[in-house]
Amino acid sequence: MNSIGKMLASSGALLALLVASGCATSPSTTETEVAADAAGYRNLLIIGIGEDYEGRTRFERRLSNDLKDEGVTATPMYVAAGGNVPISREQVVSLIDANAYDAVLIARVLASDALTAIKEGSAATKSVRREGRPLDLFRYDYEELNEPSDVDFRVGVTLYTELFSTAQDKEVWALETNIAPKDYMDLLVNEASEKIVRQMRRDKLLNN
Repeated sequence: MNSIGKMLASSGALLALLVASGCATSPSTTETEVAADAAGYRNLLIIGIGEDYEGRTRFERRLSNDLKDEGVTATPMYVAAGGNVPISREQVVSLIDANAYDAVLIARVLASDALTAIKEGSAATKSVRREGRPLDLFRYDYEELNEPSDVDFRVGVTLYTELFSTAQDKEVWALETNIAPKDYMDLLVNEASEKIVRQMRRDKLLNN
């Protein structure tokens, strides 16, 4: 599984952002690439790259469930690996061999947008984005504000998703999509998953 292994190895031990955080996200930009020989896949391993286990599992679980609704089999990495364990090339290859996955979908965050609006009101906290964590969508440090205020805090992301064919041992599909800032983690994850699945369906990548 050289192409999958190279992708995992090149992601900085799965922890480094490929593009610095802070880039603005537009509401609905979507760019996709499809290999001419991409086929329909029916048994997928879903991997979200990131240190934040809770955020990663939430994304993997939602995307897997949405893919199952399309009539294919999809397994979150945290389920296949048996919990919160480091992701390695050797582990992924072993899981592919053991479970006959015909494709591996890997998603990571290229950039994130944190929008904070301070309003008059009761004392609150200010969210400060933590840098350098792919798919670490929702981990923030908090600073107490001295002045009375309310905080309206929203997060958006640019997400990059790749699909690898295990039989062909290569990347067959890639999608870059922007998710406009949302008030809640679930809204962000849900929209990201919906966009990925909708585009996979349009590109005829699901063998259902």
